Amino acid sequence: MAVGVVVVVAAISVFGFLATSHSTDQQGRALLQNDTEQGAALASSILSGVGSSLDSLATAVSLSQGSPSEFMTQAKPFAQGGLTVALASEHAGHYEVAAVVGPGLAVGQVVTGPAAVAVRHAGASLTAAPVVRVGDRSTAGFALGPPLLPAGTALYLQFSVNPFTATPVTTGRPFANLRVALYGSKKPAPSNLLVATTRQLPLTGAVARAPVAVGTSTWTLTAVARSPLTGTFATGAPYIILFLGVFVGLLVGGTVEVLVRRQRYATQLVAERTGDLERSLRDLHAAQRALVRNERLSALGEMASVVGHELRNPLTAVTNALFLVRRGLGDPVPATLDGHLSMAERETDKAATLAEDLTAFVRPRQASMADVELADVLREVLESAPPPAGVDLTLDVTPHSVRADRNQMAEVFTNLVTNAYQAVPDGGSVRVGLHADGSGATVVIEDDGAGIDPGTADRLFEPFFTTKANGTGLGLAIVRRLVEAHGGTITIAGAVPHGARVEVLLPDDGGEGNGA
Repeated sequence: MAVGVVVVVAAISVFGFLATSHSTDQQGRALLQNDTEQGAALASSILSGVGSSLDSLATAVSLSQGSPSEFMTQAKPFAQGGLTVALASEHAGHYEVAAVVGPGLAVGQVVTGPAAVAVRHAGASLTAAPVVRVGDRSTAGFALGPPLLPAGTALYLQFSVNPFTATPVTTGRPFANLRVALYGSKKPAPSNLLVATTRQLPLTGAVARAPVAVGTSTWTLTAVARSPLTGTFATGAPYIILFLGVFVGLLVGGTVEVLVRRQRYATQLVAERTGDLERSLRDLHAAQRALVRNERLSALGEMASVVGHELRNPLTAVTNALFLVRRGLGDPVPATLDGHLSMAERETDKAATLAEDLTAFVRPRQASMADVELADVLREVLESAPPPAGVDLTLDVTPHSVRADRNQMAEVFTNLVTNAYQAVPDGGSVRVGLHADGSGATVVIEDDGAGIDPGTADRLFEPFFTTKANGTGLGLAIVRRLVEAHGGTITIAGAVPHGARVEVLLPDDGGEGNGA
């Protein structure tokens, strides 16, 4: 036990050491990233000053319609400290220096290299040329163009610096605690280095990176900490935790072991009670849904019973009257009257079918339970309801008997097979399958028609809901009632790759068999 406690405490101490080290590292990285972003913001602000200076110079040049003499007058205050400011004009597809103040460029010189790229793409926003490092000097350039300037003209400013020359900016906040390198490109590259506070490049270790916005361009600032930014205590805290953990090993180990065991017991107890509560809630929700469904079906049944009963007698009278009218007109019946009579007889038959469906939906039907061979029932159904022309029917059944009402099962499968035929009006395939396992049988009826909308699949078994133009919406409702009366279930869903798939699961014992 003592060895076990020591091992546990040692593991906890090591974990605390690693966790604290990780936390300290994360904090240091966060501070480093924050200082780097501050440095990037400062660099962007300083470089934005270049854009502001060029904006004011562009205004003066634009007012003078690009006059070189006016440019020289206005540009002299800018060309200080090694800065070069030039006015470039477009000639024969390239830019030439029309006027210049400062070293590095000459009047009449063709603008080439990175400067040409910046001038060619110059616009109302500051455009930075890629920084180019040659020897111990790095050159950066910036350009402005139309519409701030007349068409075919551009302002170009460039300066050269030693990247490793210390300045008040690079020695002050926020660079005092950092070793930084500013690259005049999106990706750090030695050829694009502009400013650095260390010669140990590229930077290694925990390196932070932040973008520097320079007009329409983006430069990159990378940085590492000169010393731990989290402080001496935070750096040494992981080791303090490790030594203290070993020092109080036995006491801490015993306490932790007791607390862990109690926590595990409490967690297990909470999980068990939560599981019991979730199961109770699921059962309650299922019972509530069943109760609501039964109440709806009961109300629909009462309504359907009244409507079906009240419709049958008038429809019988209308049918008889139409028969007498047709006989009274003699043979042949005039074509005009014959069309009207046929339409009346057809619509009366539809109404009579609806009345019969309503009566079948609400009429209690006591099941006559017996051992039924489902494969034989399916074959009889397919013989009495053969596939239409153009429909390829496949039957794949395994002999299996269940306790069921043979007539009701035939009614169920006839309805489902007929629906499958109707799903492929222009021809297709229908598959009827039967397989069994240890608890019951599954009948599958599939078609490769247009398929069904997943949003309406569950509603297809609701009374009076139908997607057919002439359907009553009672066929599948009656089917589900008959299946559930046998203790089974029925589901419908889209098939793969398209079409519909209906599954009827029937238990071997036929459920309670109380009728439907």
